[in-house]
Amino acid sequence: MKAIYGTLVVAAMVFTGCGNFLGAIKDEKNTMALKAKVRDFKEGNPTSPENTHPHFNQGVSSCEAHVLGINTVEADLATGGGKDAAFPGDERGPTLSASMNADIGRCFSPADRFSDWFEDRSADINRPFFMDMKFVQDDKTGFYQFREERFFPLDNGEAFRKSSASGSPPFGNLQTGIKDDVDLSTHDYGFTVEFHVLVTYHQGKGQFLALRGDDDLWAFVNGKRIIDLGGIHAAEQDSVNLDQRAGELGLSDGGKYALDFFFAERAVASSKLSITTNLQFAPFK
Repeated sequence: MKAIYGTLVVAAMVFTGCGNFLGAIKDEKNTMALKAKVRDFKEGNPTSPENTHPHFNQGVSSCEAHVLGINTVEADLATGGGKDAAFPGDERGPTLSASMNADIGRCFSPADRFSDWFEDRSADINRPFFMDMKFVQDDKTGFYQFREERFFPLDNGEAFRKSSASGSPPFGNLQTGIKDDVDLSTHDYGFTVEFHVLVTYHQGKGQFLALRGDDDLWAFVNGKRIIDLGGIHAAEQDSVNLDQRAGELGLSDGGKYALDFFFAERAVASSKLSITTNLQFAPFK
């Protein structure tokens, strides 16, 4: 089931609960909110070029692993990262594939710095924040949607918050100039996003997850990779039907499984994120 919805969006049938879920915000479109973790990195820039992270805006050109049919992360999710009591699932994260070729590997060089992406480090490496991802029901399809064609959650005026009272502020807007008709000084570039939820698999119901965005996007179900859109690229999209993958994912009818989502924005000037699903999300425990 490849990209069948045209413009794709993060969507979900979401339940209210504890953990990473916020209270439902009801309006005419039945909006609900999910807590995600955002980590800001000091990307390559002309304003403050010292001590920048080598994976974020360092002049590496497009590397479209998905177009080449190459996976950038291993098939199994790693579970050895640091824990955050305020964000269940924070110890879970992808690891770089050992089989990437050199053309794609240059986008993740040096490879040992990839572990910075989804773990809290010292404030000179990354700075963690929480944000609310709001999912809005589509009147025609019944799906819930998250869609941002300008996805910059750490911009001035956005409703992010520190993950701890003593945390540092974002690195801020470090870019200058105009690119692709975008004033680069108006955005905080160089960040990652993750969230973790539980889903119940219902055999034969055509449950799916569809992602579109730039740059890197990964999703796992039951600890197994289902979508890999890694690399620095313009907006790309992919989707998965769980019925078609149930065997290899180890899914049983009525079983509850983790769904783990990861995103990175690594190069100016655009940042897009959208996802669509008819899965029902529940709090990760």
